[in-house]
Amino acid sequence: MKASLKRGEVLIGTFVLEFGGSAIATLLASAGADFVIADLEHSSFSIETVGRIVRDARGANLPCIVRVPVLERHFVSRILDAGATGVMIPRVESGEDLEKIRKWTKYAPEGDRGVAFGIGHTDYGDFTKLDTREYVRQANEEILCIGQIETVKAVENLEDILTTGGLDVVFIGPYDLSTSMGISGELEHPLLLDAIKKVITLTQRHNVPLGCYVNNFESGEQWLRLGVQLIACGNDAFLLTCKFAEESEKFRNAVRS
Repeated sequence: MKASLKRGEVLIGTFVLEFGGSAIATLLASAGADFVIADLEHSSFSIETVGRIVRDARGANLPCIVRVPVLERHFVSRILDAGATGVMIPRVESGEDLEKIRKWTKYAPEGDRGVAFGIGHTDYGDFTKLDTREYVRQANEEILCIGQIETVKAVENLEDILTTGGLDVVFIGPYDLSTSMGISGELEHPLLLDAIKKVITLTQRHNVPLGCYVNNFESGEQWLRLGVQLIACGNDAFLLTCKFAEESEKFRNAVRS
């Protein structure tokens, strides 16, 4: 994913927060998703469930990001050891947060990630035959770190956050950000649009790819024009609900006519 973003490609995926069965990753891969985000923040998933989603995604050759519920070492280390492509951190608000992210996602000497081979992230097997030095180098290079900018404090501190470095993607959370500003859900409010404009300007200045959540193409098309590269469209429950509602209404209209 990092290589694709560096090439300027646009990646489209979705959140998974309701359906943790073994088929979900394969279904999304078949539908053409570029990635999936397994959500530990807004779901009732356990670490075990997310680990299963990660394994299935690896089997389907589908990059799997895990959104942790909070910036704590045990969440970050466990999902990376399970084999996640990267980690999404909600409510990143300071350069200090970035120091923690770098420390917990990278092995020494770049960070302080705990070492355990022969498990999910190395696809099991006999780790004594693994070139661990090369693996550590590659993992440090390829793990994707996404930081969510979704509070007033985060926007105010964004220059410090970006200067500290360590984020591969800055992800705007428009609903949380609008709520933090006291204008919850007013996605066209001038205050929110000004804040988003600031985020876009600073990420472009620091050459950090931008990501965002959208409900559908109609609401998300504008983000493409603004240069967003990582688009998370809806979530598993939302997409299923909308698609069934759309198709069932066609049948009801046919009956009524």
